Amino acid sequence: MMNIYLTNLGKYNEGELVGEWVQLPISNEELQEVFKRIGINEEYEEYFITDYECDFYEIGEYENIDTLNEIAEKIDNLDEEQEQVVKVLMSECGYDLGDAIEKAESGDYRIYSNCDNMTDVAYAVVEECDYLRNVPETVARYFDYEAFGRDLGIEGSFHFLDNGDCIEIIG
Repeated sequence: MMNIYLTNLGKYNEGELVGEWVQLPISNEELQEVFKRIGINEEYEEYFITDYECDFYEIGEYENIDTLNEIAEKIDNLDEEQEQVVKVLMSECGYDLGDAIEKAESGDYRIYSNCDNMTDVAYAVVEECDYLRNVPETVARYFDYEAFGRDLGIEGSFHFLDNGDCIEIIG
């Protein structure tokens, strides 16, 4: 979700704060109604963004609203899982928003639930990939999940979330 606080710049410079919260994306017609309500007209033509709410994108004072609308539409099209992936890619891997969304939409990641550490991830990977399928139980119990988890952590790109999930970024 992306919300911005649009403010009438002329009124602001005169010492009066006239603005309104706007949820993006917004249609051009709805935006024109907001402009009317905050007094953007022939006398006061300029506006700026004095505040915003968005987990994905840092919004500047003079961002283009059409660009913000496009970004908001892309964010709105993400499901909850993809949102988590985008946040990780941006905060942990240095992706910009566009590349993070593209990567999340491509599905080049895996999510392992209820993992507090790499040993938990190792258990999940072994089970998901059925690595010990043809190994007798008497031998499988000697598998070193802790060491396997450590190696996965060294070789891969794993990021833990606050909710107990672990995201592996592939590629």
